[in-house]
Amino acid sequence: MLAEANRLAVCSVWLVLASCVAMTAQNSVATGALRGQVADASGAVAPRASVLVRSLATGIERSATTNAAGIYRIPALVPGSYSVRVSLSGFREAQALVQVQVGRAVTQDFKLQVGATSDTVQVTDTAALLRPGESSVSTVINRSLIDRLPMNGRKYTNLAVLTPNTSYDGDTGLVSIAGQQGGEDTGYANANGFNNFTVDGINSTSNYFDDIVGRYRIPYLYGENAIQEFQISAGPYSAMYGGGSGFVNAITRSGSNSFHGNVFYYNRPSATQANDAISKANGYPKPLDNLQQFGGSIGGPIIKKRLWFFADYEQQLRNDPIQVINSALQTTPANLSQFLSDNFGLPPGTVLPPPNGPLPVPNTNTAPDPTDPVYLQQVSNVINALNSNLGSAPRKRNDWVITSRFDYQPNSRDSFFLSVNYNNFNSPGGVITDPTVGNYGIQTLATPKCALSSLASAGPMRFHQAC
Repeated sequence: MLAEANRLAVCSVWLVLASCVAMTAQNSVATGALRGQVADASGAVAPRASVLVRSLATGIERSATTNAAGIYRIPALVPGSYSVRVSLSGFREAQALVQVQVGRAVTQDFKLQVGATSDTVQVTDTAALLRPGESSVSTVINRSLIDRLPMNGRKYTNLAVLTPNTSYDGDTGLVSIAGQQGGEDTGYANANGFNNFTVDGINSTSNYFDDIVGRYRIPYLYGENAIQEFQISAGPYSAMYGGGSGFVNAITRSGSNSFHGNVFYYNRPSATQANDAISKANGYPKPLDNLQQFGGSIGGPIIKKRLWFFADYEQQLRNDPIQVINSALQTTPANLSQFLSDNFGLPPGTVLPPPNGPLPVPNTNTAPDPTDPVYLQQVSNVINALNSNLGSAPRKRNDWVITSRFDYQPNSRDSFFLSVNYNNFNSPGGVITDPTVGNYGIQTLATPKCALSSLASAGPMRFHQAC
């Protein structure tokens, strides 16, 4: 019965993989690598030494043999913690723990000591901070930092500013990487310039703005819980990443041989907030701004040491009315007569017709004329437009995202993963605060993403696809 259930689970995963029929090749990196040199105590290289790497999360093992120069390399490792064992006849076995990061080749060297193979030497050296084998300037924000650092909004790309050569730029809070401005939409400061964003090796860059899909208009494209780690490269970096001045390369979380998960709820009501100093000084009341964030994730084995899953759900609800205040344009019955005289040349006591449209329409009137009904109608429409757009306009935000990932390891040489992300953002009232009626509409964005990858540790076979 158990064997039948296992076969059914594997077939189900392959059916999902096969359903991704619309695929385009990608050129990004969603894995890491391990390399190093094995030598004896005198420094002489140790060829034909056996190197065994084992994932602490999944138990998957990979092996390699050092070449004539004592060098080994194990590519296409899923980022995470690994134990490394090096053995050679006539020498004690050496062991070490390493942390493989996305987009990087970790160097771990070993010096073997003469002795029985059954004896073990623990290597406690940490990986070097400098990476002479790489020309890129990059930083990795790992899961530990994402968990522990406070982050308003749960948008993982906000943590990019913790890395060198990055900063906030412009009034929209976009991130400048390697000097590429990120604030505006025209000229040299075109969003994030020529920066590239990928998740699980799939392009997540807005084709128009060269920013991550959704830009600053949505709270997030991927939930904070769903991201395992991400790499920020300020360049120069490998051509395999594609073009761009800066490169942000993220990977989603995977399941392991044990079940793990979490739930969270965050509520920021207006009642617990203080009014800002400027509004308080001018006698304006504290605006309404209620924010709720909630969700949960779970991951674990479907078949231990063979097939794993991870799923994350996150949602944000915000009620944040638009406050448009301009006392110079606000009209009341008490000041209307003076307002019409100062701005439209109408004498006191002029009676305006009821408005017949949201805005004035183009016409040939060039001078104030209190006897012209067309001119009076235009003035009435102007007063109506001003009063309609001043004060408080409703604005709400509902953003939810579901991310799932399946990892399959049929043998020690090959691995597959499928990640699917769906984000739905709906904002009645919109995000643009320019005081015209047309901008108080509904902003809706739905962004499905799917990544399918096959990694072969031996031979040239390797593909990474979007579906």
